[in-house]
Amino acid sequence: MYKLAITGGIGSGKTTTSEFIQQNYPSVYIFNADKESKGHLKRSLSLQHRIINTFGTSVTENNKLNIKKLAEVAFSNKLDQEILNGIMWAEVFILINNKIEECEKKKISLFIVDAAMIFEGNFEHMLDATLLISSRKTIRIKRALKRKNLHLEQIQNRMSLQMTEKDKKKRASHIIQNDGTLDNFHSALQEYHQSLSI
Repeated sequence: MYKLAITGGIGSGKTTTSEFIQQNYPSVYIFNADKESKGHLKRSLSLQHRIINTFGTSVTENNKLNIKKLAEVAFSNKLDQEILNGIMWAEVFILINNKIEECEKKKISLFIVDAAMIFEGNFEHMLDATLLISSRKTIRIKRALKRKNLHLEQIQNRMSLQMTEKDKKKRASHIIQNDGTLDNFHSALQEYHQSLSI
């Protein structure tokens, strides 16, 4: 089983990449780190208590953890984000490991981890390769605004907390630039998939 990380900043197109690969190729499993970690957090009361003990009432509503408030706190500054990541990344590491074992038993050919912070969390060491989807900042902001779930200030704030494109490019094993048309992007993804030793 080939294990691939797909990463990129907000609005780069990494989720579009994962979906395209899943729809067009057989035997692919996508581990969406954001969705999986949120799901795990909702299920794990001990993890919720650890986070409430760390951040206090600023992340609670009616004495329960509020995910939206937690996101606001975590994305407000670098220190809070690092504290939350310190708690969550160990959990995500276990989730990825367990899912890899499960997919190997099922004889899945391609296991993909879709995550914005592959390098920040040092998850690349668990995988065979890292594909960075890169895009100009202005384009990424436009795409992120189209989703209508974050304001411009929130998008810019999240971008400022992520590792720079320059540093990501140094660490990625492959880079696809996503500044053009969707057709061009899909062609680049097909070419990349063909180059993998699956």
